[in-house]
Order: sequence, then C-alpha cells, then structure tokens
Amino acid sequence: MAKVLVIGCGNVGSVGLHKMAQMPEVFSEIHVVNRTKEKAEKVKASVYKKSRGKVVLNIHQRNVGIFEEMKWLLKARKPDLLIHWGHPYDNLTIMEACLDCGIPYIDTACYEERERCGFSHKLQWAKNKDFQRKKLLALLGCGFDPGVTNVFSAYARDYLFDKVYTIDILDCNGGTKDLRIKFAPNFDPELNLRELILPVKFWRKGEWQERGRIFDDDAIYFNFDFPETGEFSPYLMYHEEIESIIKNMPDLKRIRFWMTFSKEYLTYLRVLYNVGLTRIDPVMYEGKPVIPVKFLEELLPKGDDFNASYVGKTCIGCIISGIKDGKKKIIFIYNVYDHQKAFRETGGNAIGYTTAVPTVVAAKLIIEGKWGKGVFGVKNTEDPAFDSKVFLEELARLGLPWKVKKLKEVPEFLQKDF
Repeated sequence: MAKVLVIGCGNVGSVGLHKMAQMPEVFSEIHVVNRTKEKAEKVKASVYKKSRGKVVLNIHQRNVGIFEEMKWLLKARKPDLLIHWGHPYDNLTIMEACLDCGIPYIDTACYEERERCGFSHKLQWAKNKDFQRKKLLALLGCGFDPGVTNVFSAYARDYLFDKVYTIDILDCNGGTKDLRIKFAPNFDPELNLRELILPVKFWRKGEWQERGRIFDDDAIYFNFDFPETGEFSPYLMYHEEIESIIKNMPDLKRIRFWMTFSKEYLTYLRVLYNVGLTRIDPVMYEGKPVIPVKFLEELLPKGDDFNASYVGKTCIGCIISGIKDGKKKIIFIYNVYDHQKAFRETGGNAIGYTTAVPTVVAAKLIIEGKWGKGVFGVKNTEDPAFDSKVFLEELARLGLPWKVKKLKEVPEFLQKDF
C-alpha cells in the first residue's frame, strides 16, 4: 500500500486517477494537485461514484511551477511516489522538489520551455547524477508514445531479436468525433499544436535528418491498413522517444515516427499556422498582451466536449526489423484500443487511456518492487535496467493488450530513405 501524489487531472490525469482507484490495495491514499479546484472536484466526484464510495481523492490547489509551493506540499504529505500528468513546462521544478524531499518521480512527456517551441530530455537527463546520489528513480516519458513504444522496442531488443536495425513507430487515431466538431486536437490543445508545427526530424545512420512540416505540400506520408482500425495515412513527424531510444539500441540504423492525420485536419493546421494563431509569443491587443495559441486553446473543444460521442479505435505500435539467428526478421508489435470502452470505464477517451494506463502500470510495479527495484537515476522506459517483459505482461493485465505480428517484409514505402 502506498501514498501517491498526482499532478494534473485533465484527460490523461482523470483516466489515470480512475484507474488507480480500481486498486486501493496498491494506491491506498491518493492526493491530487491541480491549479483549479473545479476540475479536480469534478474528477473526485466521478472517482467516488465509479468506486461506489470506496475511494476519496484528496484535493490540493497549488501552482506546481513554483518550487517552494511544490516543496511545501511534498514535505507536508510525504508521498511514496509522485506522478506528473500536468504540463511538461513544470518538469524541472517538480523534479527539483522531488530531489529535495527524497521522492521518486514519473512523467509522461519531456520538458519544454514555455517561451520556445521544441522539446528535449537533455535538461532532465542532466539531473541523473543528482537522482543517483539520492538513490531515487526519475522515470521519464511513461505514457504510450513515448512510453510503451519504447518498451516495445526494448522487448524486441531483449527477447525477439539478436540485433535491431530499424524501427518505425506508427500512431493511428481511427476515432470519429461529433460531426459538429470540425477541428479538435487529441490532448491539451496548446501542447498538441506546439508539437505539430515543429519541423519533421528522424534519425538515420548516426545523424539527425530534418525535413519540412507535416502540413507542407510535400509532406511525407503513406497509406497503411491498421489492424482492427482501418486504412489511414500516417505522416512522418518528430516525436520525443526517438531521442532516448537511439541511446539504448546500439545496433539501430534508423528510427522514425509516423502519425495519422486527415487532409482536412492538416488544412486547418496550415491555416492556423499561416495566420499566426499557433504563435507562442505575446501580441498586443487593445493594450493587453495576448498569446495567440493560448487564445486559440480557449476556443477549441476539450475532451469533455466529445468523449461521450467519440467512436472508433486507436492503434499504436512499432514495425521493427533486424536479425535473429542469422536470418532477417520483421515484426509489427502493437496495441488497439476503443474510445467508447475507455469512456465507459473512466469517462475519458482512448488517447487519454493509452497514455495514463502505462503510467499506472509503472507506478504499481515500482510500488510492489517488481520493476526497477534498485534502479536509480533519470531513466527512460527502454533502459536495459528495466525488464520489458514484466512491464508488458502487467500492461495487458491492466487493460491494454498487445500483439506481435510477423511480417514477411517491411512495408514497401517504409523501405525508402527520405
């Protein structure tokens, strides 16, 4: 039994809290920190109802981006573990507070600065020796992608291949929202838009390759028939797990990330970018500074606006090629999940569910001493110190089953170098 402090109760945090509440024998005391009390109280009421009164969340209204506030709360509550499902802008501050108070840390997205588009693990990795010295674990990027996709890669490295040469990570949301909703990012609108306007990057033969943006006329994409989900168009883009996987896969020659979008979605994104509504710098309007993307976020629908009517499935996985026993081997390792199933269980959608559940899996295994025991420092989920098989077996038990499909060849389009 453990006391856990959770930061954030948006689409991901809400799902995670509902999931944790199903296991009071593990998460015996749950504290939730949120900037606004209204949202936290709504999640608290839902958890109380779904657990039939067995689980009561403890709510704290704090600004976690302020070190002294975070430090005070940790010292007052003394949790056994901190789970960060809030904004990645606050990662460094929260990690510092955990170091100061001697508390293990888990997050789902790598740090980025508010004033600059782009993200990297480097500033978090720089705290590795500090966490080692305190004999603490800081687990980074433990959602689905990043998170499970990293573990899929590690499982291939550790159990399925002698050498892994290429990885193509595919993320498909085959869901359909209410038809009245014309454009809505799948998670926090500000963070999602900041990510999608970045230049495309991938890694090949020891070097980073950079291309245009996903909404350019010459954007790189192909058509792919996703299991149980349908045919969609994944576009080449940059995603943070590439940065850590290349450190832990010594034989890797190439890794890329692909995400599905409709032409209509990318048209909206291109227009928003071209008219300046995705800008993150303040502009003056009637004598007051306004950040365009923050204003846009207020206008766009949130998960609560469409979760109930969200239908269809997600499919996220890795096409991996390499060598086993001297012979070429190719697999597709993946998960499929249903939006409506996620809503019935937690009130969220499959995007939030597939992000939150892996965090809960890691937290549960760490608390039980079954995964990462004696592992200290700042780590990502594909690190050789962790047993990928243990994680994936628990992932399936907690609601996210996965499959390994053998392929004769890497899909023709993915054999190309761009």
